[in-house]
Amino acid sequence: MPGYRYSGSLFRKTFLSYTAILIIPILIFCAINLAKNMSEEQREMHGKHEADARRIAEAADNKLKELKRIGEVFADEAWVKKLMLEANVYEGEFDLLKDLEMRKDLLNAATGPGILSFAAILYPGKSRVVSPWGNFDDDYFFDAVASLTPGSRDALFAEAVEYQIFKVMPQVEIQVWDQPRSVIPVLQSLELVNRPRAVLALFIDSSYLASYLRQYVGGTGPAELAVTDHGSAVFASGPVLGQREAETFVHTSQVSEWKYVLTYANERVIDIHSMLASLIAALVSIVVGTVSAYMFAKVSYRPLGVLLGKLASVVKVDPARDGAGRLSEYRLIEKSIDRLLSENESLQHTLTEYKSTARFNMLLRLLKGYFQDEHQTTRMNELGLRYTDEMHYCTLLIDFHAVYVGLDRETIKKIEIITFMVAEKTMGRRQLDYQLFEVTNVEKAVIVSSGQPFGDERVMSAIAEEMMEEIRQSCGIRPEVLCGTIERGLLGISKSYYTASQRLHHLLFSKRHPQDVEEGSPSLEYYYPTDWEVQLINNLKIGNLDTWVQIVDEIRAENVRRELSGSGVAKLVSSLMETMLRVLHELNIDADLYAKQFASKSREGNADELWGYVYEVGTLICERVRYANTSTEMELGSRLLQYINQHYTSPDMSLKKLAELFHMSVSGVSKTFKEVTGINFYDYLCRLRMERAKELLRERKSEVAQIAQLVGYEHAYSFKRAFVRYVGIKPDEYMQLSG
Repeated sequence: MPGYRYSGSLFRKTFLSYTAILIIPILIFCAINLAKNMSEEQREMHGKHEADARRIAEAADNKLKELKRIGEVFADEAWVKKLMLEANVYEGEFDLLKDLEMRKDLLNAATGPGILSFAAILYPGKSRVVSPWGNFDDDYFFDAVASLTPGSRDALFAEAVEYQIFKVMPQVEIQVWDQPRSVIPVLQSLELVNRPRAVLALFIDSSYLASYLRQYVGGTGPAELAVTDHGSAVFASGPVLGQREAETFVHTSQVSEWKYVLTYANERVIDIHSMLASLIAALVSIVVGTVSAYMFAKVSYRPLGVLLGKLASVVKVDPARDGAGRLSEYRLIEKSIDRLLSENESLQHTLTEYKSTARFNMLLRLLKGYFQDEHQTTRMNELGLRYTDEMHYCTLLIDFHAVYVGLDRETIKKIEIITFMVAEKTMGRRQLDYQLFEVTNVEKAVIVSSGQPFGDERVMSAIAEEMMEEIRQSCGIRPEVLCGTIERGLLGISKSYYTASQRLHHLLFSKRHPQDVEEGSPSLEYYYPTDWEVQLINNLKIGNLDTWVQIVDEIRAENVRRELSGSGVAKLVSSLMETMLRVLHELNIDADLYAKQFASKSREGNADELWGYVYEVGTLICERVRYANTSTEMELGSRLLQYINQHYTSPDMSLKKLAELFHMSVSGVSKTFKEVTGINFYDYLCRLRMERAKELLRERKSEVAQIAQLVGYEHAYSFKRAFVRYVGIKPDEYMQLSG
């Protein structure tokens, strides 16, 4: 093409395009920079306000922590512990001097923080109150000394009998020696048991608290400061800002259920100097951008001329020319594009077939209930399936088992076309989105979706009946159309499909064996689809804990929604456990211990503990698969685990003992055991011993001291303390309950 001279219109358009590409971002940058300069002061002020709000919230929390330390002090007081005793063994020690000492301790406790009205110690079991004014019966104290309303008193007593680490109660009105005050009760149990015998009651004076917080308001502090408890205002300070712009910070207390709401006035500041500098920079950038655009266009057009010459020789057309002999560049590009489109037609056809197949496979995955991976939503959008977890779904099954018998292929194809037309017509009348596809040769599925609820199942049943009748009228045959339940979320497609499939199978069975279906439609006792079980096994084997937990959560939630009976829950959990035990066997992991522990928990009949154990074993399998990097570590971990399982009742079982036996360091034993089992060594050892102890306690053949030695404890006291931490009650109480 050297004999032709290209027209300048393309160059001009290229130059203008480059100019626009460079200038538009410059203008956008200038606008952003201007806005940035205008808001810089606002951001700095926001940071100061945020730091100030955090400081005030921390100061208030520090005061609450100071109150919390008072409870720790009284928990160690000898006279407090002596008064806890049921028997009055130390009653003679509490003379007048001791009484004055006790009053002084409580008075000092109330005076120190500076926000307390008074402090008292409640003994719920003895109906006794020790206060700065003496010892009183609790009814008399809260009637005459510190008078509370009946409702407030009942609420206080109800919380006092339970174990409270640091319970801040709502604000109440109280009369201390006939002087009305607003106080906030704070309860701290002085004993680490479910029913504490002594409780420290601190009464925060609302006016003292207001004085303490008010010192932080003013100057550069917040314009408004409020403290709320369960939505009710405990303290508020500062003027009302009205319509002025303001920013509010809400900090949740780390000690109580309070929330600190701090509001600061927001004043906008415009920096004229920064604005002028931005405008000058923009003008300079525009000039430089225009020059750069011209250079880019000139450089870009040179290889384009060479490319156009090659296109002319490849396309083999005689391009139209004007009187000056210039080559029409756009005409040449148009001819080249036409050829590319023609050659690409077969590729597009192949791509369409691929998408159709991929779409069909995706719909089958949704029917089977495959749990989402991180790319599933993207793939569904690419395939035109705008499904989300917020939408509602219902699956219809169209069955042709009885219809296709004796029909030729052409007739079957005609019936299928009519079915598609009827589905489109029926769904169009009701303005419902749907996807109709083939599940098997004689079974079609329709996934109906909507952003809003369909109503009840009678609506979908009416649609199914309508489709059956229209197909019968169109081709003279009547297939079975069964609808599933209406569900929400992508997994609801699978749930609806399984319901429709179950109804279809029951219908076919009833037609073949009418004498066996008098008692109605059979149903599974629990919901545990085979496809979900396969996914459960696969995710366990690859150590995919997140997806495994999601599957188990969904199975549990669905069975709860179906109001599964207690026996059904036990069977369901047993089925899940059997699945995991099979995986343990396939991974060459000793499953006997887990089977025994599960059997022990099954006998107790606590559904929550059974579910918890399923999650625990699943987590253990996934962690072991993920962390078992080498066969050597696996073999060593298995040997450690086997030795511990056989000798856990030995009193000298410890990390040091294992390190000596296996010629390893203590830290090495601990790390290897954690990687193989997924839990801490001492937690695992305690669990083995406690489960064995529970079995022996249920048999009721030995004393507690003897059982302690049988499970590896040299001292009964250590055993009892460990048992309480693990089970929550004392061994003798457990023995009585199990009896």
